[in-house]
Amino acid sequence: MVQQRIDQGITEHRLAYLYEVALQGGIRAAAESVGVNPSAISRQIALLERHLQIPLLEKQGRNVAVTQAGKLLIEHHREMLYRRRQLAETLQDMRHLRRGSVSLRVGQGMISEFVEGPLQQFSADYPDVFVDIHSGNMSETINMMLRGKVDMAISFGPLGDPPVMVRSFNRGPICAIVPPHHTLAGLEAITLEILASQRLIFMAEQFGIQQYINEMFSSHHLAPLPAYQCNHFSTAIALAISGLGIAFMTRQSARPLVDRGDIVAIPVEHPLSHTATCHLIRSQGRRFTPAAEHLWKVLASSMQSQSAGKR
Repeated sequence: MVQQRIDQGITEHRLAYLYEVALQGGIRAAAESVGVNPSAISRQIALLERHLQIPLLEKQGRNVAVTQAGKLLIEHHREMLYRRRQLAETLQDMRHLRRGSVSLRVGQGMISEFVEGPLQQFSADYPDVFVDIHSGNMSETINMMLRGKVDMAISFGPLGDPPVMVRSFNRGPICAIVPPHHTLAGLEAITLEILASQRLIFMAEQFGIQQYINEMFSSHHLAPLPAYQCNHFSTAIALAISGLGIAFMTRQSARPLVDRGDIVAIPVEHPLSHTATCHLIRSQGRRFTPAAEHLWKVLASSMQSQSAGKR
């Protein structure tokens, strides 16, 4: 009877609420994330605690922390989500006669290199695997990865210390992007002071390269106002090619456009420019399908080769 009563109290939506509270660090943030009233989450977790007769959350200042019992329930819920996703993928593979699927998120500035290099190799090795490709900001990507909605990600920029497995590779230098006819096109390198006096093209704040640009200017006590701000690299590059302003890319990302003669890439004189890194990311402890594991290895090998080739 006791076991039956406990089982009945551990419902899926209560576990989902507890999981969200742990992920977001508080009930209010969890409620905003799932689009419900905070009282609904508090009520369901309280009912779960009453059924189990054990606390699942404890207050720590303005935030809440998950107890050991809560962590056990969250791990159970995470495993359920993972198994459900694997089941859905298997059923989808059977329906569409595929041999698996891989989902990943790629930073906008790295998509061309990913498609022309690692993806071509992977598609030749696994021609029947469905590849789901999206781009988005880092916090959103990490959130989706922890939820089991994305297998891996390629990103650029400051990363912090997220609860994921990370392999990092040198990506610098960051370059100022101008058309060949620009008055600065002949420079071997360019200072932040010169850049601050120009019409600049910035990316949205969530882009890794913009975070590097902001940090470099800030270290020189400069705060230039951009002439343009974009949320797509293609827009920024189109503006730069047209001579309407100076955009920013790494030399590696800019290489195809440089080789075609569309732009000139001038390295920015700053230590951060030359130590900028890109990252290959996956969830800790996540079991990949053979196809996903192969793509991970192809990406790691490609990024390592590119990083070593710059030395």
